[in-house]
Amino acid sequence: MYNCYLTCPRGLEKQAQVDLENFLSSSIIDKGGIKFNADQSTIYNINLHSRIGMHLLIKLFDCVANDENALYREVSAFSWDKIISTNQTFIIRVKGKSKYFTNNNYLTLKIKDAIVNKIKKIKFSRPSINKDNPDVIISVFINNDKISIYKDSTGTSLHKRGYRNKIHRAMLNESLAAGLIMLSNWNKSDPFYDLMCGSGTLPIEAALMAYNIAPGLLRENFAFQNWEDYDSQLFEKLKIKAKNNIKINSDIQIY
Repeated sequence: MYNCYLTCPRGLEKQAQVDLENFLSSSIIDKGGIKFNADQSTIYNINLHSRIGMHLLIKLFDCVANDENALYREVSAFSWDKIISTNQTFIIRVKGKSKYFTNNNYLTLKIKDAIVNKIKKIKFSRPSINKDNPDVIISVFINNDKISIYKDSTGTSLHKRGYRNKIHRAMLNESLAAGLIMLSNWNKSDPFYDLMCGSGTLPIEAALMAYNIAPGLLRENFAFQNWEDYDSQLFEKLKIKAKNNIKINSDIQIY
C-alpha cells in the first residue's frame, strides 16, 4: 500500500472525497486535498476518475532538517536509485515556507545534488534534469524544519482533461467547475443550463458526469506510465472497464 495525497482546489476537499467513495474505503480531509492509502490499481483508477483532484502524490518519506547539511543527509539516505533510473529525467518542485530555508531555488538545488549524487554513487551514472517534460516529478512540501517528499503520479494536472488544444487565461479550471456542479446537487437528469457560458467548461464537465465518462480517459499520458513498476496490462484493463461504464442517454439536455 502507498501513502497518498490528492491535491484539489481549496474548499472542495469534501467534494473530492465524496467523488472517490467508490475507490476508497477511507480517507482524511486535509487543507487543499485528501489523504489515504492505496494500492497500484487504485492509484491508476483515481488518476482516471477523479473529477476534482489535481495531482495524486505518493509519499516517499518525511524528514526533519534545519540546515543545509542536515537536509542533504536526510535526502541522501533515501534509495533514489529505485525511483529514478540513470536514463530518465526528473524535476523537483518545492512548495512551502521555512525560517531555515529562505531561498526555495537553493533548496531545490541541494535536494537535486543529494539525489543525483546518491544515484551516481550506486549506478556510476546520473539522471538529468528536464523542466519541460520530465519522466519523474518529485514534489517537496516544507513547513519550517518539517519536510515531506512525494512522487507525482499524475504529471500534468488532472484538471487538464485533454479535450482542449487551447487554454484561455480567463477560462474556468475544470476541476473547480466539476466541484461547483457537485455543490449544486444537480441530479444528472434535469436540464442543465449555463446562462453565462464562455468557453463551455461547465456544460462539458456536466456532460462528462451525466454520461459517466471518466475524465482521465481523454488524456494521453500520466506520470506513473514512466515509472519502473508501471503495469501497462493493469492500466489497460482499468481503461476498458471505465469505457464500458459510459452511459449513453439521449434524454439529457445540457445548454
